[in-house]
Amino acid sequence: MLNQIIVISDGQSNVGPEPSGIAELALNKNVKVNTIGIIDSGRNKDSILELENIAEKGGGLCELTSLDNLSETLSRVTINSVYSSIEEVVSNELKELMDLDLYEISPNDRNKIINMIDKIGNEVTLKCLILLDTSGSMKNKIAVARKSVLELLIFLKERKGENHIGFMTFPGKTGHYQLLCDFTTDIDELKEEIENIDIGGTTPTGHALEGAIKVFFKEEFKEEEEYSINQYII
Repeated sequence: MLNQIIVISDGQSNVGPEPSGIAELALNKNVKVNTIGIIDSGRNKDSILELENIAEKGGGLCELTSLDNLSETLSRVTINSVYSSIEEVVSNELKELMDLDLYEISPNDRNKIINMIDKIGNEVTLKCLILLDTSGSMKNKIAVARKSVLELLIFLKERKGENHIGFMTFPGKTGHYQLLCDFTTDIDELKEEIENIDIGGTTPTGHALEGAIKVFFKEEFKEEEEYSINQYII
């Protein structure tokens, strides 16, 4: 099973812990963190740098996109992250067994391995939590963002492997984040929950990533009355 988080945002975190540090904690627990930045003509260099740092520390991919291309970018990042993870595992195995990099072996053998990666990528179980920025700056973008998430769900149905998709917004109605839908393979359930999005507030990206880790490992946290990621990691 491949675990990944996808953060979709148009701005910089302005409350809570530094998000790239939390992304690194997620990677340490084998959950990759990808980011998608929605940009416009008035792009904020600091927000772009933050999204790039989150993906770097989280071992994932970062892509910048216009609102019009969000749907295509979301699908591409999701699938590319899957194949990147599998290629990394295969490359490590080759290094261990043959002391060779994937691109150091013969073209014929390399093609066989790449075909195998493609097959595994289509069949492996995917567990993905989508984190959508719903702060005030997203007011005029949320309809397209919602549509893009729904189109991703339709796109993933073409895979042979199981897709367990969850959906979280940040901030939430009553806190820094809100889990609208826990991991499910039911597309209709996700569609219904994605309609229930409120807009407004700050951009607590770090808190949302903390919440995402808690969702992935809720069984480990269920005995705790109060959740503190720093206490858990230490």
